[in-house]
This record gives sequence, C-alpha cells and structure tokens, in this order.
Amino acid sequence: MKLEKVKEVVQVNSSFWKCCKYCSALKLSEDSVEEQINHYLRHGLKLLHVGTESSRSPEGEVWQSTVAVLGKE
Repeated sequence: MKLEKVKEVVQVNSSFWKCCKYCSALKLSEDSVEEQINHYLRHGLKLLHVGTESSRSPEGEVWQSTVAVLGKE
C-alpha cells in the first residue's frame, strides 16, 4: 500500500485501549497490542508502523508504550 493512498488510520497503544472502530468488539480493552493489531488486520487494515512512545505520569515517572499504526485505503 502506498502511503498517499491511505484514507483512514487507527492507532493502538499498550497504555490505553479503545473499542474497535469497525465492530462492537469491546474486548479490545483487554487485549495485548498484538491481539489488537491482529483484530484490525482481520478488518482489512494494513500495518504501517510499530514503535515505542514515551510519556510522563503526573508524578514525573517515565512510561514506555508500544504503539502501532494501521491504515486502510
């Protein structure tokens, strides 16, 4: 898939969860990043990027998260 053809993106993150954008799968809130990625692949999205993201808690602790971006034409 060429990036210029991507019309829609979904981000999954190991630190927060969302319901599936395409079906009523509320279970995504309990799934690992791997399971969330596989769920969206079954909806026809393509994996565009997997990486890490750093953020800080209100107390200043560093949090590391795994993130994935999937796209659909």
